Amino acid sequence: MSTRMGTPHRPDHAVRALVVDAHETTRIGLAVLLRREPWISQCHLAADQGEAVVLARRHRPDVAVLDISNMGPFVALATSALRDAHPGIQIVLTSRCGGRATVPANAGAAGFLAPDTTAAEAVSAVRAAVLDGAAAPDRSPAAPDGAAGELTVRERQVLELMATGATNREIAAALHLGPDTIKKHATSLFRKLGVRNRTEAVQRALTRFV
Repeated sequence: MSTRMGTPHRPDHAVRALVVDAHETTRIGLAVLLRREPWISQCHLAADQGEAVVLARRHRPDVAVLDISNMGPFVALATSALRDAHPGIQIVLTSRCGGRATVPANAGAAGFLAPDTTAAEAVSAVRAAVLDGAAAPDRSPAAPDGAAGELTVRERQVLELMATGATNREIAAALHLGPDTIKKHATSLFRKLGVRNRTEAVQRALTRFV
């Protein structure tokens, strides 16, 4: 007998989930756990943020489990990108390399799964994120502490994509902007960070916010 979600707005097989994790075994394992639940209708998998944004835009998941193990100071940008793709999404963060102290205050997560979280606790956290819609984070971008706090939302998006090694043309395609616009944003964020190029910009961000 299936277990109901406890609300008429979330009947069985009504919740769409998204698991974002570069580690294939972890990604698949969590998806298997969620797909066993009667309240899950779909569970999509993404290996990186770019793929996650595409899937969020296409499938409009109710909840995403986002691994932040290798994101450094760019967690808030990752969660913001998912909400830009689908504003109604709830996000549960997970990490293999630290506790709650690694999650910035402006990440706006509905929950966090520590490395020692059990399978049952993980499923419960995802379920709670869907049910507790009131925990939906403020979508207004909060600025991180330090020099990069003066960056605009778009400049921080550009900086995050720079950190992945993307070229200006690739960043332009990802953000649906022209290459010249990306150059202007890059020039502006370099000036605000007091650096000369993208390598120094990423290093400055990592030094200040990791």
